[in-house]
Amino acid sequence: MLVAVAHAASLLGTGPVDDDYVVYRYAAHWLDGHGLVFNVGDPAVEGATSPLWLAVCGVGVWLGIDPAVWSPAIGILSVAVLVVAVGRCAQRLFVGPIAALAPWLVALSPAVAWHANAGLGTVPTAAAVAIGVERLGRWSASGSRAALLAGSVAFSIAVALRAEVAVVWIAWGLARLPRRGELAIAALPAVVLLVTTAVRWGIYGTLLPHAYYVKTLPLAVELEYGARYLVRSGGEGGLALLLLLGAFVPRDRAVLRAIGIGAVLALIQVLVVGGDWMVYGRFLVPYAALAALAATASIAALGSARARVAASGAAVALTLGGLVARPQAVFEAHFFEDWWRTVGSALRDGAPEGARVAISPIGAFGWSSRLPVVDVLGLTHDAFLDVDPDLEGVGVKGHHRHDGAWVLDQEPDYLLLGNAVLQPGGSLDVNPWEADVIGDERFARDYVARSLTLERQDGSLQVLPYHARRGAPPLR
Repeated sequence: MLVAVAHAASLLGTGPVDDDYVVYRYAAHWLDGHGLVFNVGDPAVEGATSPLWLAVCGVGVWLGIDPAVWSPAIGILSVAVLVVAVGRCAQRLFVGPIAALAPWLVALSPAVAWHANAGLGTVPTAAAVAIGVERLGRWSASGSRAALLAGSVAFSIAVALRAEVAVVWIAWGLARLPRRGELAIAALPAVVLLVTTAVRWGIYGTLLPHAYYVKTLPLAVELEYGARYLVRSGGEGGLALLLLLGAFVPRDRAVLRAIGIGAVLALIQVLVVGGDWMVYGRFLVPYAALAALAATASIAALGSARARVAASGAAVALTLGGLVARPQAVFEAHFFEDWWRTVGSALRDGAPEGARVAISPIGAFGWSSRLPVVDVLGLTHDAFLDVDPDLEGVGVKGHHRHDGAWVLDQEPDYLLLGNAVLQPGGSLDVNPWEADVIGDERFARDYVARSLTLERQDGSLQVLPYHARRGAPPLR
């Protein structure tokens, strides 16, 4: 546990990711009485997709704690809980030193450590799933209703954080059906899903999160993205490969059946939704406990001690292989998120009050600037729901729906294109989903290219490229 906490703490300062700041802005507006909206006065659209994580972020906002402190603190605490739950489950399942493998695979996982800092409730979800598996494993062995209740509460928390992890709860139902007197307790996660769906319908008028509608692609395309996502996991800690071992888990006990079925269902679910763009497999991390326990169970079933030692070494090496991606991930976090916070703070002081800014990475900038934001990617408004996905021009998952004409219709005072950064050669590379903004005749007619030099958090100077609407004052 101490190694896991130290591993996650070694990445302090690299989070939260941009999307986490979106949740914080929603929470701040909610607490201020403006409703669950990204921009004050806009219609309610669910840009923060995790109900419970929104509430957790709201507590941080209410306490006045910086997201860069609050999210990682919750994440690192969750890492400790995750490792302990996996370790206790492994101690009951496996005999001998092999029991130590499962918690060490979690503690050494760069993906788990990274997402503990990234926020979005990813590692808290993994911890809740791990507790659910551990407690229901005790229930399946002893029939303890207290263990069943604790497991059901844990899975209820998990699905309130990320609804898709209900596949693990479904796996338990397939592995070990509760008796008649236990059904009401076992059904708690289903009740939570129904309640959150009803609340979503009441607030937003949709059954699924807005992100599902704006990001969904044709199934064949989703499967292609999902397959690439799972393959990429091999170089980022191998969570997909460890989950795949769930297909080979012995099924002699209910908890092992649940782990095996859950691991396979998790892989299928991630494959079908196409994953996302984020480093270190965010959609796989909630199933870290299943990956570690499935790998350990498969290795424990090998016939010889030599084979078990070799396979354990391979699993550890695969996990530590994810460290190769760490330098680039750390660099990008500092280069982008820190910069977007700097830009947001600068415009909060240097832009006219109420100025509207169009930008693609809306989170850290929106949180720091407090200005009205024109969301170029449509994650916080419903204007792009009927737009066909741009499968030819855009190759980044979740960025396929865009409409430059709509962006310019909003008459933003300032445009921050190309993620608001200049390339090393000094050029501004506009994102593919922003091409229809600069291709619109109004862009050349109504906007003027300008720049502003800002001081980054490390004291270095960096140029901010932007386009100002004719008549709008230059940024100070």
